[in-house]
Order: sequence, then C-alpha cells, then structure tokens
Amino acid sequence: MKFRFKNAEQKNSIILIVCLFLLLLIGGGLLGVIHHKVDRLNKRILMDFADENMLLVKKQLELLQQDIYLSEKKILDQSAFDPSENGDSLLVIVPVGQSDQLGGRMLTLLQTRTVQHKLYHIYIDIEKLNAYFATLNFGRRAYFELYDDKGICVYSPDNRKWGKRKDAEITKQGRIVKSDYLELDVMVNTYPCNILFVGGEIKVYVLLLSIEEEIQELLTYSILLGVGLMLVAMVLIYFNVVERRKIQQLKMLSLEQENKYTQMRLVQLRQQINPHFLFNTFGSLQYLIGKDDDLAKSFIGKMTKVYRKMLRTDESEWSSLGEELELAKAYFFLQQVRFGAALSDLKIDIPAALFAQKIPRLGLQMLVENAIKHTRISAENPLTIQIFYLAVENVLEVRNSWQPRQGAELEGEGYGLNYLASIYSFYAMSGFRYGIKGGYFSVYLPLT
Repeated sequence: MKFRFKNAEQKNSIILIVCLFLLLLIGGGLLGVIHHKVDRLNKRILMDFADENMLLVKKQLELLQQDIYLSEKKILDQSAFDPSENGDSLLVIVPVGQSDQLGGRMLTLLQTRTVQHKLYHIYIDIEKLNAYFATLNFGRRAYFELYDDKGICVYSPDNRKWGKRKDAEITKQGRIVKSDYLELDVMVNTYPCNILFVGGEIKVYVLLLSIEEEIQELLTYSILLGVGLMLVAMVLIYFNVVERRKIQQLKMLSLEQENKYTQMRLVQLRQQINPHFLFNTFGSLQYLIGKDDDLAKSFIGKMTKVYRKMLRTDESEWSSLGEELELAKAYFFLQQVRFGAALSDLKIDIPAALFAQKIPRLGLQMLVENAIKHTRISAENPLTIQIFYLAVENVLEVRNSWQPRQGAELEGEGYGLNYLASIYSFYAMSGFRYGIKGGYFSVYLPLT
C-alpha cells in the first residue's frame, strides 16, 4: 500500500513539474516579446522627449544670450560707469583683482573685458539665473541641468547642486539612473552647448514614462498571455484536485492498514511480555516458598501489582509518571529477587512534582526489562539501572551500564523501543531517542 501511495505521489509531482515548466516556457516567451517591444518603444520615446527638451532649452539660451549681450552693452556704455551698481541684471561686473567685492555670492565667470583701460571680470549670478529659468515651463516629463566650461553647475532645479562641480564619472548616453531630485528613475542624456559658455554642457533628465496610445498594440500580447495562463492554471488546478483525491483515498487506506498493523503489534507485544515473565516469576516464587516466607509474600504482592497493570486493556497509551515508576519498582524487585547481587539497586532521581505528567504506558517497565534481557549480568559485574530527570529538555533519561550479551547488538533494539518510538511518532512528539554514551545505554522519554 505504501508503494502504491509513493508511486502516485511521484507521478503527480512529475506531471505537475512538466506542466509548470511548459507554463513558464510559454509565459516567459510571451513576456520576453512584450518586454523587448516595450523597452524599445520606451527608449525611443524617452530619447524623443530628451531631444525635444534640448531644442527648447537651446532656443531659450539663445534668447538669454541676446538679453545678456544687450544688458552688458547697456551697463558698459553708461557714462561714469560704476561696476558696483548692477541693479537686477544677471551680470556682476568686478574689476580684476578685487574679488572681495563679490560678497560671497554664487557666481560663475562669463568673460573678461577691458573698459576704460581697465580689466573687468563679467560674472553671471547663479541664483538669479536659476530664478530666471524657474519662471519658464519646459514640460513635466523632463528637466535639465546646465554646466559651464569648468564643469560648474550654473542651473539645476535641485539647489543643492548650484555652484558645485559635476560628477567625474562619465555618464553613458541614455543611461537609466535614480534622480536625487525627484527620487524616481530617469534617463540621462548629455548634450554639448556653446551658448553662453564655450565648452559648456547640458544634461537632460527624462522621466521613465510610456505613452498609452503608442503601446496599445502590446495589449493583445498581454491578453493572450493572461488568457493562456488562466487556462493552464485551471487545468493544473483541476488535475491537482483529482490527483489529491486519489492520494487522499490511498492515504486513508494506508492509515487503516497501519492502524490494524499497530493493533496487531500491540497484541503480539502483550503476548510476548506475559508468558516469559510469568514463567520466570513462578520459578523465583517456587524458590522462595519454604525458605523465606516473608519475602515470598512480598514477592506475590509485587507480582500481583505488576500483572494487574500489564493486563489492563481499558487504558490509553499514556499513563502518569508516578504509576509507571511504581510499576517499574515492582518489576525490578521481582527481577532483583531472581538475579540477586547481579542487579544493583534501582536509582531514581525525579522530583515528586513531575509524577502527574504522562509517559507511554508500560514504558519504564519495558526499558528495565530490555536492560536485563540484553545485558550480561553477573555478581562480578552487576547491572546498574538509573532513572533521572533532565530539566533543560523536559525528558527522562533511563540508562543502564553497557554490558551487551553476545549477539545482543544483532537482535535490534527490541520490541520495547519500537513500541515507544511508534507512540511518540503517532502523537508527533519530538525528543525521543536512544544511544550509547560514556559506557551507558541511554533512552530519553519526553514528558507530556
């Protein structure tokens, strides 16, 4: 049954993987076509916007150059020329060598001229130049920055760049970057410009926008892709539902088989425990009768308690720790009478506050039985069994001195460990384990 179930899962997984691969292949191909067309169209539109914006800027710069020329001529042609009185002009005229008259203003050198046998530097006021451009409208999809021949920013909508040098990094034409000014992705295009500044440069930043009318043809591909993906997804969902129903039926059938198998194993377990133990205890009792009547009476009482606990069938798989300790003590007493000095006293170190917690029924008794069954016992090398609590992990550690009988390693871990493992696995509890460490065989039982 498990084999059929495993095959069904593998078949379902392979078919789903193949279908998903085909879906990704088809979807990826269509998306690739759409992405390629959109990318080409966007780049063309962005370049057109940049060129259009550049033409507008050049026209405005030509008009500004004419205004500056007239303003310069008017200022220099005045009689009794006073360079400190420039009014609202964009120009600042200062005699060469008298830079202290600039007053910390943000200026960029335009040219040097001789007036009345004296040299003057003619500057453009960067702040006034930016105020001038701020009154103009160059559209919403792009903005520009103007740099002089020394790479100084003389205009930018971002006032943090005024008067500062441009980045030394060479900007690739049509490069996509994130704008510090808009905090959006923009395309950068650089154009040489000799208007105003010989060797100047203009950078045009265009927002990454698409024109809906120009990409209308791409909607067909998108619709085909969406419909195709929906159809494939519906087929996959239907197929998955049908396969899951089949697998669920197999799971239910498998669980029923496992349940029957577990019940059968429990019956076999009880049948394995009772007969051997019964014969051994009767043999020990026969030996005590007539030799030590008090010990024989105590032996019968302990044997009764053990069998009453082992033969009860109306209990669940769990029992309190206190009851299991009493059963383990009673069982160990019977075995100690049988083996004598070959068994050291049972050592138990568990806080009484834990006695109400649960462990698997007959768990401790099985582990004590396994220790005696699989260990080489003698008066010279007595068997030591210890039960104590590990607070960090909230588990019991049941350990015995590791003195395996010849061939005991080949017998497996015994039905007791298999029973405990199946209980913890059925209730999805972690922490159950066993192994050999430091000369002891230890079994760890989580509490619940």
